[in-house]
Amino acid sequence: MGLIKKLVIGFFLLLLIGIVGIFGMQYYYLHAYSRVPVEVKTETVSGDVFYLSHVLPAGKYYINASSEGRVEKIVILDENGNILTESEAGSMIYGSSRPFQVRVDYKAPLNTDSYRVSVGIYRLEKR
Repeated sequence: MGLIKKLVIGFFLLLLIGIVGIFGMQYYYLHAYSRVPVEVKTETVSGDVFYLSHVLPAGKYYINASSEGRVEKIVILDENGNILTESEAGSMIYGSSRPFQVRVDYKAPLNTDSYRVSVGIYRLEKR
């Protein structure tokens, strides 16, 4: 029984360290780096829409999407349109040594004709 208890406690301790590491890394990138705007757009649209950026050069980027409806997901694509990663959150930090594109999928709110969507892609540069 003692070994199982140590394994369970060790598992939860590693899980906690991982969560703290992820949020610590995000805090570090957002406060130790300057955000240089690459693409910042706001539009009024109707229906379910998506935004596709131009091909971005290699580097670290902060991607922030918002909507009066819902941001379905942020997808990172390579130059050929293959999915590299995706996030269901409204923002993410992504770094790559190869060029990539950003696609943001928006879901329309119920019972509205038009709504506002926005996306901001910022290059992170060391201060």
